[in-house]
Amino acid sequence: MFDIESDLEFYCYLKFHLPSDFSIVSEPQTSYYSEWYFNYRVYYKNSLLKEFKGNFKKIDKGYLIREAKQILEEIEIIDVNRK
Repeated sequence: MFDIESDLEFYCYLKFHLPSDFSIVSEPQTSYYSEWYFNYRVYYKNSLLKEFKGNFKKIDKGYLIREAKQILEEIEIIDVNRK
């Protein structure tokens, strides 16, 4: 396990920590300087839960860190309520 320390780690962090019924997909960008653009989709089974699309240079620092932690907290709450 590892803790997320950068917005750039969003995909890897969720890929590692999401339970097996969940997945994250990174859609490619074809524009010039595309390494700064992101398009992540988080799924529960085959249903889209959330989408994150933007430019790493234009988001508030820590935005994706907060979102990743929030997603995992929400999943944990749902899981606890199911038991």
